[in-house]
Amino acid sequence: MTWHVRLRAHDGGEILERASYGSSEAAMDAYRLLLGREELVGQPLAAVLRPPAGVVAEGNVSNWFSRFDRPLGQGRIGPDDPRLDPYADPATAEQALNSAAPAAPAAADWEADPRPLSDCLKAWARTRGGRDAAAAALRLSRKTFDGWCDGRGAGQEAMVRRLMTLTDRHGA
Repeated sequence: MTWHVRLRAHDGGEILERASYGSSEAAMDAYRLLLGREELVGQPLAAVLRPPAGVVAEGNVSNWFSRFDRPLGQGRIGPDDPRLDPYADPATAEQALNSAAPAAPAAADWEADPRPLSDCLKAWARTRGGRDAAAAALRLSRKTFDGWCDGRGAGQEAMVRRLMTLTDRHGA
């Protein structure tokens, strides 16, 4: 199955750039990069993501068609919009393209959280996609992370809590 990402001109639909990917994740990563290209904003161009035929909808339709000549929420979507989904059907994509992005939730302040560090780490790991991702974000071995989650002491608890808070605030 091949996923396609394209940069297309409005005048006649000439394709200026094209790339194909074997996975939806790689295609969405490329699409986000394309959406983030500041030099394209205001130009009569569109970023297009097209899944393999029949994966999302009948036929061979693009499910994301973001116009660089439109403001965000009025036919254009930002690269960091959480609604970007390679499996979104065309109607869902159209709604996302034509509405404001949802407000990002406020980052937790793990330094002020009164719970024990082990409870905070477990909660934090759930927000980061699991313990492997959480340990990697803190640049710890999984064994060390699991030990802290099990209640073993962390020599620098205040620093760990600060790093968790900063990681959430800055999207690392």
